[in-house]
Amino acid sequence: MTDNSVFDLAVIGSGAAGQMAMLRGVLNHLKTAVFLGDAKTTRRGRATWVMDVDNIPGMFDRKRPITSTTREVIQFIEKDEKLKSFLTTIKTAVTSVKKEGELFIVSDGANEVQARFVVLCTGTMDVQPLIEGSIEPIFPFANRGDVLYCIRCDGHRTVGHSCAVIGHKGGAAWIAVMLKERYDLSNLYILTNGKEFEGSDEVRELLEKYNIPIISEEIEEIIGGVKDGLKGFKAGDQTIEVTKAFVSLGAIVYNELAKQVGAEINEREHLLANDSGETSVRGFYAAGDLVQGKKKQVYTAWDMAVDAVDDIDEKIRILKRAGQY
Repeated sequence: MTDNSVFDLAVIGSGAAGQMAMLRGVLNHLKTAVFLGDAKTTRRGRATWVMDVDNIPGMFDRKRPITSTTREVIQFIEKDEKLKSFLTTIKTAVTSVKKEGELFIVSDGANEVQARFVVLCTGTMDVQPLIEGSIEPIFPFANRGDVLYCIRCDGHRTVGHSCAVIGHKGGAAWIAVMLKERYDLSNLYILTNGKEFEGSDEVRELLEKYNIPIISEEIEEIIGGVKDGLKGFKAGDQTIEVTKAFVSLGAIVYNELAKQVGAEINEREHLLANDSGETSVRGFYAAGDLVQGKKKQVYTAWDMAVDAVDDIDEKIRILKRAGQY
């Protein structure tokens, strides 16, 4: 499956950050192995569920733009005789990473790759609301684009619609406030889905000012269907009529591999990294949504991946000059 010699770089993940780390590594002539993931890991990644992108030039008319551009990156590299020798693609998911001396041992359970540097690009996934004890009811409406997750990406899609924000913390309330202030939506609601609202006094005052009610009853039913779209939610004895909704419940951070090598994480499970993306473990980098304090955007993931690989490239060149590589 893989070359048994040591790779300069192992990239784990094939979303926005992974595709750019792979491309930058190859263009820098670093011997690069990329683990693309398997059916299970790709399905749980955000990139797979991004059906379209409105805020990145060149992606407007693409369906599944992140996964399609990853395929195009690989095709671009593989058709170039000078570049393809620098890339090894591995269509499996990494199960373990350990550091032995100056090398990382990256394994999919059956095969191992040795690499001097690693860029982790496993990303995050949005927490889904439980409705009737399951996360499944929300998915058809998310796939239609009636249920949204990123106000920066999709806030403009609510114009002309009534909208509910599902969440019980301050972040959900601030999304509702921004929707009102940016797009002047006339009908907005906060649905805490049975949880106690935890917003600050400041955001509570803004909700009152903009006449945005907090509905605390548990969501019992989604009204609407695949053909006719979202029509609203039933919560307790109330029917909230909306045609768009935002989910604001936080994220699942795929940091298991970082924990295996002892990389430091914060209280929200995101990785701590310096300006070049290097974590607390020397030679172990991270890029994309799993890094703390970064915009959860494609262009941000690209930038972080470039910074990480360029830093790795510089370190390798310095070692080579000194005859230590």
